[in-house]
Amino acid sequence: MEISGRTRVYGVIGDPIEHSLSPEMHNAAFQELNLDFVYVAFRVKKNELGKAILGARSLDVHGLNVTMPHKNAVMKYLDEIDPTAGSIGAVNTILNDKGRLIGYNTDGAGALKALKEN
Repeated sequence: MEISGRTRVYGVIGDPIEHSLSPEMHNAAFQELNLDFVYVAFRVKKNELGKAILGARSLDVHGLNVTMPHKNAVMKYLDEIDPTAGSIGAVNTILNDKGRLIGYNTDGAGALKALKEN
């Protein structure tokens, strides 16, 4: 994997986060698809969440997954909340759309799909 100034950065935030398999899975997929992306796990303490979101915006991190304990608290730092995430009251995915941070929740759709398939 070659990282340059053009490489798009994605990641996951949480605390603890060291156990996450997301970087390994996402980076393997990015490499397989020949995408100039990198996925990193960021340990973000509760009291540092606002600063972390500001940093992600400033550094043009293109997207973040959000895990515990931040799924609810992160909402107040975003520019827009998707209606599904708003009704659930939690965000697990953040898209940086040209500096505008939009929160989504894909947990509900994934759970429903799993239930329908089984």
